[in-house]
Amino acid sequence: MAVRCVGIHWNSTKRNGVEVARRLIDMLRRRGAEICVNDELDAELGDPGLLVEAFDRCRLLIVLGGDGTILTGLDRAIPYGIPILGVNLGRLGFLTQIETGELNEALVDRLLAEDFGVDVRTTLQLEGRDPAKLFALNDIVIARSTAAVRALSLEYRANGALVDCISGDGLIVATATGSTAYSLSAGGPIVLPGLDCMLLTPVSPHTLNARPVVVSADERITVRVLDDRVAAQAVLDGRRAVPLTREKPEITICRSAYQARFVHLEDRNYFGLLRSKLSEWTH
Repeated sequence: MAVRCVGIHWNSTKRNGVEVARRLIDMLRRRGAEICVNDELDAELGDPGLLVEAFDRCRLLIVLGGDGTILTGLDRAIPYGIPILGVNLGRLGFLTQIETGELNEALVDRLLAEDFGVDVRTTLQLEGRDPAKLFALNDIVIARSTAAVRALSLEYRANGALVDCISGDGLIVATATGSTAYSLSAGGPIVLPGLDCMLLTPVSPHTLNARPVVVSADERITVRVLDDRVAAQAVLDGRRAVPLTREKPEITICRSAYQARFVHLEDRNYFGLLRSKLSEWTH
């Protein structure tokens, strides 16, 4: 089935994306496709012929930005199972599939003909919360909610079995996709994104024996704050925070009912991508 409606999600801080969006809209219009845009792009373009925030009608979402923009674009894609194509306007772009120069007429023809594969990625949720609104593609981080607390004392379990008790800056519960995000900078391993697992990575633990642990994505990870002050929060993909309180000092993290879907155009050497992106990050 051909794609008849395409969504475009733009990061307003990426000013070079405006011309990319105009060029993309022109190519889509000449092929008779409906186009839906986010509020920010609508305000920038002022084009009455565009649909606005009607992403439930789309069969494809093109995100103009970097990895952070893709994370916000997931809010519009995940509830409807829409695959995302990331066009890199940022620096790293681990999640983006193409650069702006590759967004051409031939590619638009392929996209509208659905001539592409789809990579499915696990996301995480907080048990007992709405997974359509509170999900994480990269990680859920249990961290301090105030600078007045110097260290957090945490206990974490996998399916009820004690993994460890730590005192430190927090704990990262990451997907394989998120292994190259915050977990990497905290000393966690790089995991190929197709692996069905979660990473438990302590952040600056005040002990020598606390190490990252890789578990199945089917585990339920329960984290409890042991400190009476309970000045902690669970932060999802660095975007949304859920406070932990004296009354509710515990959360459980598990596989989400929703999955992220990414357009797959060509086979890529993931190790080559790592070398390229991490070298660029370093320099």
